[in-house]
Amino acid sequence: MNKPKPILLSIELLLIFSMVACTNPETDEKIVNISIAPDDYPTLSYQDFTVEEMIRLETTEENLMGMDLRVKFSENLMAVMDENKANKLHLFDRKGSYLNAIAEVGEGPGTIRSLRDFEFGKTEEVLVLSPIADKAKIFKFSKDGNFSEAFELAYSADSFIRLEGGGFLFQGGYNLPFVTHRVVRTDAEGKIQHRYLENDYENVMLPMMERNFFPSDKGVFMLEIFNPNIYLHKADSLTKVLHADFGTYDLPANFWDVDLMDSFGEINENGFATFKGVFQQGNLMVIDIVVQKGMSMSKHILFKRDKDIYKLKADRDDDMVFFYPIGINKKEQVLFLTYRSILEKHAHEFPETFSTDGLPKKGLDYPVILHVRLNEQL
Repeated sequence: MNKPKPILLSIELLLIFSMVACTNPETDEKIVNISIAPDDYPTLSYQDFTVEEMIRLETTEENLMGMDLRVKFSENLMAVMDENKANKLHLFDRKGSYLNAIAEVGEGPGTIRSLRDFEFGKTEEVLVLSPIADKAKIFKFSKDGNFSEAFELAYSADSFIRLEGGGFLFQGGYNLPFVTHRVVRTDAEGKIQHRYLENDYENVMLPMMERNFFPSDKGVFMLEIFNPNIYLHKADSLTKVLHADFGTYDLPANFWDVDLMDSFGEINENGFATFKGVFQQGNLMVIDIVVQKGMSMSKHILFKRDKDIYKLKADRDDDMVFFYPIGINKKEQVLFLTYRSILEKHAHEFPETFSTDGLPKKGLDYPVILHVRLNEQL
């Protein structure tokens, strides 16, 4: 495996954000306040985790991928997209055996114009979001690659999620005049029923690759990069439920008042933090926070269990085995994505926690999904 390149937020990416505030009235939902100060929470070590299961994603020359993978699950399948390419989806069964690729981006027959996000449907078909200009299309793919258009949406969406009660949530970013509200809810046919988070940002907008929605047993969480708030959608309301104090990694107060070229240089030099993901099941919540400063990238991954909060700090170059959380299963095990070569390195250094027993040694390097339990004695 080639060493993955650092993900750096470019000047172009910075053009699409502004200071954000929830326009919905607050409800009685309690807001959780968190921080990432140096001594905010007890720091976890590898010995505080137990690896319960390892799932290898079978890799061939046809499905080589990097580290920045978007992974979603159905009862029997996994769909994986390399966010740095976003040119097709790879399907695996739940044991990690490779099935095939679908939703290829292209100009010819059997292809789609763009691939921004995906979801599993009710019968394990894969729903694919393909935005073009001020509209977006949802395509329905069978697992053998056959597809049809489900509906066209009169909204420029960047990401979406299927709601268990029917319909969808879509996120459109800050692209005025196409996007007057950053989030909308539609029915199953794509008709907009509710609008949330009014958009008043008037600068030039560019598309981005960001996962905004995260399902849980409490509802659907929604986050936006550079927004210190996390929202929860349930019963047709979108409510702020978590606020982060990023301290020295907050955006400077004058960030949006000066030339963006100057702003980019300032935050890149001083460092900035943003949410990457949020996962919740039962009493456990995992909040994935990325901090970037210059060419370096690190993580503050918070584990909230009941009222207790713990922190796992990880550097992209040194501690990547627990760097990419991708979900929590019904057993309240945290799923981390890593690679066999990285796992092998840690198995030598921390044999009491990590092992490569049962993982093939020959052939190409490949992704591994770890099912990890946070030890009860904490």
